[in-house]
Amino acid sequence: MDTTYKLSYISTFHADVAQVVAALDESPRKAARIFFKLDKILANLVLLPEMFPVYEDFPIFRKIVIEDYIVFYTFDRLSGLVEVHRLLYGGMDLPVELEK
Repeated sequence: MDTTYKLSYISTFHADVAQVVAALDESPRKAARIFFKLDKILANLVLLPEMFPVYEDFPIFRKIVIEDYIVFYTFDRLSGLVEVHRLLYGGMDLPVELEK
């Protein structure tokens, strides 16, 4: 039997989304494309949370690269929970941002 995980979004992720929307205000097509991809990928995490690699600088996280942005998430097999923590611009100092 396939396991379906519950998807949860941490408050930092919501703040990051607002920043990405503001940053892409002048590029609505790019924003639409990124968020379309993000929606599809996150929907698949409930079935396959291990499909993306561990982020080597912060091994508690797995990472998903979507164009210029990276999604960081964790999952716990025992609790059945996938938690989406951050959506960051790939050009940032990612370890520093993840420490926040």
